Amino acid sequence: MGGGIAALATLRMLEKQRQPKSVFCITFGFPLIGDEILARGVRRKKWADQFCHVVLRRDVFSRILLAPSISVSKPLEVLLPYWNRSMQSRADSVGSTDIPMAEAPPGGIAEFVATVVQHCSAVSNYTSAAKMSPNNPLIAAVKPLVKLSPYRPFGYYLFCSSSGAILIENHYAVLPILYFSLQTLGANLEDFILQHVNYGYILPNSLQNIVKLSELSDLPLSDAGSVHQDSRITTQLDALGLGIQNCPARLALRAAGQVLKQQSENLSILEKEYPKKMETPMDKLEEYRLQCLRNDTGYFDAFKKKQRGNVDFQANLNRLELAGWWDEIIQNKFDKDELPDDFQCKKEWVTRGTHYRLLVEPLDIANYYRLGKNEDSGPYLTHGRPRRYKTLQKWLENYEEPLQSPSTKLIQDSCLWADVEELACSMQKNEYKDEKRIDLENRVRALTDSHGLCVEDLMTGESTFKTVVNWLWKQMTPVDQEASALRSIIYHPQQTPQI
Repeated sequence: MGGGIAALATLRMLEKQRQPKSVFCITFGFPLIGDEILARGVRRKKWADQFCHVVLRRDVFSRILLAPSISVSKPLEVLLPYWNRSMQSRADSVGSTDIPMAEAPPGGIAEFVATVVQHCSAVSNYTSAAKMSPNNPLIAAVKPLVKLSPYRPFGYYLFCSSSGAILIENHYAVLPILYFSLQTLGANLEDFILQHVNYGYILPNSLQNIVKLSELSDLPLSDAGSVHQDSRITTQLDALGLGIQNCPARLALRAAGQVLKQQSENLSILEKEYPKKMETPMDKLEEYRLQCLRNDTGYFDAFKKKQRGNVDFQANLNRLELAGWWDEIIQNKFDKDELPDDFQCKKEWVTRGTHYRLLVEPLDIANYYRLGKNEDSGPYLTHGRPRRYKTLQKWLENYEEPLQSPSTKLIQDSCLWADVEELACSMQKNEYKDEKRIDLENRVRALTDSHGLCVEDLMTGESTFKTVVNWLWKQMTPVDQEASALRSIIYHPQQTPQI
């Protein structure tokens, strides 16, 4: 289990370090240790290339956690001591060129291996089917009926045989290879047990001939197609039992390649749709904001009051259009892994998501309180904030490089208005609370310190913000006023907006 511990330690180090990645983890016979959430997190953090898991073709231990513990616990009570004694024997023979006399493997190997292979097959086939047909109702119906292992691979894999090795970076291909290379037809059952302690003897030859298998979607299915394939790749696939004679394996690997190819195509489609579906309505909302300032009112208050008929109606249509587009990206593409793993790490998409959130979420807040949803459901931040904004904010928070704000004219905290509206509700009920005032002050102080405060949007005309701040100011003691972050706004010179 040393490989599992090493992988967990590496994850911890990667999480803590702020410098460029400087840790690399290599495991041998590594059993899967994390679920799909962990695996997806590793990929989205771009940590996959910090792990290389070396797996021999018939090492059953590297697949063991794909079977339920209840079905393998009894055999393991016998096998673990056997493996321990075998590794100790090999350690004692270091320096010798002879393979030491091996202890006879314990009984029950056939049943044990068959159990692992059976469950490995179930996990691999279900996962492949779900990735290729994510909206298939039959697959969705089967999921609650069949309890599959939650463990999934992360990192790069090096699959080895006695003649060489194949490097796999496509994580969708790992489970099929773990299954198809383990198939028992014509194999010596003792190899499934002994290979886990034979890495030191097999790898020196394997590592002399490593090939990388990358373009899986075009993997040949016949001898005619193999003519154009690198002969070294053909040799290593054959050695792992993944040759053209194993058509199900080839189809599974092609499907894994097709998933990545489709993800890239989906991203290309989004890039083509972006100007029409996002830039155009965003430009219209930017113009709406400027028009409101020209009319001596902030766009938050103008949208909440909706006194300008068709102008506010068109702004609402643009808001709804953008919400639908971002929900489509996040819920139907991003959440379902139909976009590249690093999508939410791409600078242009973090910037686009941030700009959208800063400009449009204040309108969602205005609409929420205009309709009185806070009376029925509770405060916006705890009960009404759409998931798309939470996701986009998380993308920005997890972005590891400095990101210049897409618009310095916008308030750099899209939730500020939610605190303002809660205080406005308290003001109407004449219910002053220090903690709510302090929450607003903390937000304002953070914005002031980071130069993210747009006084125009806050103070133009008879704004809700101005009304709330003046009310709070009257409730505060002179000592509180002196230390308050609101002081700079109260005494801010009134400026004519420069449009």
